[in-house]
Amino acid sequence: MNIEHSQNEPELTVIIPAFNEACGILTFLDLLQNALSGCCADFEVLVIDDGSRDETWPLVRDAASHFSWLRCLRFTRNFGKEAAVLAGMRHARGRALVVMDADGQHPPELLPKLLAPWRSGSAHIVAAQKKCGSVSLMSRFNTYTFNRLMHALTGLDLANASDYRLLDRSVVNALLAFPEKVRFFRGMTVWTGYSMVQVEFEVAPRIAGTSQWSTGQLTRLAIIAITGYSAKPLSMIFWLGMFGMAAALLLFLQAIYSWFAGTAVSGWSSLTVVILFFGSANLLGVGVLGAYLAQIFDEIKRRPEYIVGETVE
Repeated sequence: MNIEHSQNEPELTVIIPAFNEACGILTFLDLLQNALSGCCADFEVLVIDDGSRDETWPLVRDAASHFSWLRCLRFTRNFGKEAAVLAGMRHARGRALVVMDADGQHPPELLPKLLAPWRSGSAHIVAAQKKCGSVSLMSRFNTYTFNRLMHALTGLDLANASDYRLLDRSVVNALLAFPEKVRFFRGMTVWTGYSMVQVEFEVAPRIAGTSQWSTGQLTRLAIIAITGYSAKPLSMIFWLGMFGMAAALLLFLQAIYSWFAGTAVSGWSSLTVVILFFGSANLLGVGVLGAYLAQIFDEIKRRPEYIVGETVE
């Protein structure tokens, strides 16, 4: 069923980053259309193909030729989900914007609950909060560890948060005005301070395939998020150095006392432990400094966040 839309400013734009989702993308678009047609008379859907290596792009390109509400962008290669979300925000025309995953784990039937607080004017951001649902134990552990680190080091409370959220156009414009190249969408929306309402949802099973996120990718995302929002790791290095100086002073005083008392003995084990500890601390400190320098390096290059290879309106 096609629905007529304003060509300039629909009420809602749904942004869908997609990477190797050929097995389930058409099913998800059908579910999304059914949900949107029941709660929104004026909408558009914008699929961002993040350099998929399967048949995702041919499928969504063909679907866009049949549905007036579907628009598509394709990156020249894989630039990452954050770049796909940014591209979606830049090309969205709606007065409100919703970001959803293409795997079906963000249920489209939740959309009316996201729209209601925004329509009533009670919130600029309506964030979907995850319950356990079908999330694996390892995934829950990774998420818990990430959220605890973020809260401890940045003060941002992202417990049970997801990228599934509705943003008012004013929030989108504020995010687009941010000058930085390295972005963390979930944290940036909270950082803006706009009024927010949370809506819980059960994480649904994937429509098809397996998650594209590995532990290494999640670790890299955590490093980007923490170094992008807090300088606390740098201050932790300072206090670690102070601790090392205090420990060295105590060892020095103990050595002087043992010498005068005539009880000085060779302490190879303790010496080895001290060398290993402070050697590891030095490497950790260099690693933290390197993470911040990498952020600065990416920013000063001023390269585009992504390159669009093809569009379908």
